[in-house]
Amino acid sequence: MDKAKVLRFFRNGLIIFLIMFGMVWVKTYSSGRAQYLEGEENLKAGHMKEAISNYEASIHMYAPMAGYVDASAQRLWEIGQGYESSGDYDWSLIAYRALRSSFYATRSFYTPGTAWISRSEAQINQVLIAQHEVEKNKAKPGGK
Repeated sequence: MDKAKVLRFFRNGLIIFLIMFGMVWVKTYSSGRAQYLEGEENLKAGHMKEAISNYEASIHMYAPMAGYVDASAQRLWEIGQGYESSGDYDWSLIAYRALRSSFYATRSFYTPGTAWISRSEAQINQVLIAQHEVEKNKAKPGGK
């Protein structure tokens, strides 16, 4: 084989690889964005549990440079904060754990969202402590 044929072979292979990579990225991006938008609709309608599932699925569809990933993470954080402030610690934990586990699920050769993972783990610990205090007070004689 001459040098020109080898170069053409590798060039064509690279072009095919880039096209296939682009197709996967576009499909992942559009699926993740659709889940995010569905989560927004469920959030506006007050369907918090469905919104949590949508935002979690959106993060699972991680695509580099996709703005919906951080937006979904922020929404899960806000939902967790809302449940926590209302004293519904079980659902608060569900939201924070969905946030954490979604980023763990997207790991490959690197882990995206490490700041969100750390932040949610710290908040999970705080909620567990608050939940334990409430349960301890209920167990006391005359506790509510």
